[in-house]
Amino acid sequence: MKNSYVLIFNINVKIFFCRWRSALLWRAFFTTAVVAIVLRALIDVCLSGKCGLFGKGGLIMFDVYSASVTYHLIDVPPVFALGVIGGILGSLYNFLLDKVLRIYNLINE
Repeated sequence: MKNSYVLIFNINVKIFFCRWRSALLWRAFFTTAVVAIVLRALIDVCLSGKCGLFGKGGLIMFDVYSASVTYHLIDVPPVFALGVIGGILGSLYNFLLDKVLRIYNLINE
C-alpha cells in the first residue's frame, strides 16, 4: 500500500513542477513503478537478515548506536579506492556528456 502512495505522490510532483506532457507522465509512472518493485525486493531481502544493520527495521538506519560496529585500518583502503574510482568515473561521465552536448549543439545549429 505504501508503494502506491509513493507512486501517486511522485507522479503528482512531476506533473506539478514540470509542464504537463503525456510522455512525462508515462516516464514518471514507469520509473516510479520500477523503483517501488526494486525497493520491495530489497526490503524483503533485508528482512531475511542478509543486509547487516539494514535488516533491523528497513533500508534507513535510524538507530545505529545500538549496534556495536568496529572498523579497522584495513577497511580504509577499499573505501578510499571506491571514492577515487567514483570520482574518476563521475569526471569521465561529465567530460563525455560535455563532448556529446557540444556535438549535438553543432549539429542542431
